[in-house]
Amino acid sequence: MTKYLLVLFFIVLIFVGCKKDRLKDEKEVFIGKWQWVYSEADLFLCDGFPLYDDTLTPQSESVNYSLEFEKKGKVQLYKDDQLMASYRVVFKVFGGPYYSCDVNYNGFEIALDNYEGSDVNYLIGGCVNADSLIIKNGFPFYDDGCNFYTNYFIKE
Repeated sequence: MTKYLLVLFFIVLIFVGCKKDRLKDEKEVFIGKWQWVYSEADLFLCDGFPLYDDTLTPQSESVNYSLEFEKKGKVQLYKDDQLMASYRVVFKVFGGPYYSCDVNYNGFEIALDNYEGSDVNYLIGGCVNADSLIIKNGFPFYDDGCNFYTNYFIKE
């Protein structure tokens, strides 16, 4: 009997330890595939060079990026239609003026795989509405402290 209780305990622990947020209610806006359209870049801020603005596009970079959110709380990141990574979605913030979003958007911050550290590669933050996703922190171009990117996506 004790052996069965121990096995049951570990099964429950695994399910509780693998936290992810199902995309329901107002978060359903994320569900679907989002295609990268362009990114605005503020470059070379730490090198002593003047601020340089650039616009990156699929054509200028010779690459296509997309991401797909599933209702069950997962996101897949794609490069040229090839899966790069898959993560659990855990919302740190959703709604309101977070990330200085326009009133037509909901601000959000997602910790990929429930990440609690400061590595920007595991955080996605920005603004979302029914047909536009603006990632001000994260995929496909990540801020590195010197270079800052705002990435724009449209829903397919």
